[in-house]
This record gives sequence, C-alpha cells and structure tokens, in this order.
Amino acid sequence: MWPKVLMQLFELLPHVTRLVPVADRYFAAKAANESANADAFAAMAEGVRGDLGQVTAAHAGLYRKLQDQSNQIAELTGDLRIARASAEQSERRVEALTAKVDSIGLWLKLSVSLVAVLLVLVVVLLVRGH
Repeated sequence: MWPKVLMQLFELLPHVTRLVPVADRYFAAKAANESANADAFAAMAEGVRGDLGQVTAAHAGLYRKLQDQSNQIAELTGDLRIARASAEQSERRVEALTAKVDSIGLWLKLSVSLVAVLLVLVVVLLVRGH
C-alpha cells in the first residue's frame, strides 16, 4: 500500500509545484490585507483618540462652567434667604406699627371725645353760674 501512495505522490509532485506559487501569492495577499487592515484600524484608533481628547477638553470646559453656575446659584440662594428673612422682619415691623397707629387713633378719638364732653360741661357750669 505504501508504494502505491508514494507513486501517486510522485505523479502529483509537478502539480504541487505549480500550486506552491499560487498558495504563496494567496498567503502574501492575505498577509498584506491583514497588514492594511491593521494599519487602517490603527489610524482609526488614533482618530478616535484625538476625537476623545477634543470631547474631553470640551466637557472639561462645560464642567467648569457648570461648577461656576452652581456656585452662583448657591450664592443667589443665600441672598434670597436673607432677603426673605428681611422681608418677613419688615412685615412684622409694619404690622406692629399699624397696631400702634390704630391704638393711638383710638386713644385720640377717646381723648377728643372726653375733651369735648369736658368743654360742654365747663360751658354748662359757666352758664349756670352766671
């Protein structure tokens, strides 16, 4: 059996010698394509890295602006609390002053009424005494 196999291999040897260059070209082309793909992927990766760097820089600027606005909002919140407390205090003062004015108005009305009654009494006494 081995001699027959060896004879067939010797008969196929010329055909194999023709296939070796074709296989060599195929594998070389495949290696070139893989190399070209690797170079293309490397170029794409470099482009993506550059784009990511730009995006990171843009986000850093936006983050800084957001922090600045957050600080401004915090300051405005503090100012608003102070203004609200001041307005409430002013409202309490106005209410107290209004109550005092109402009280003074009542006392004034009572005083004027009392003075008028006393004046009438004095006039009546003076007229009776003459």
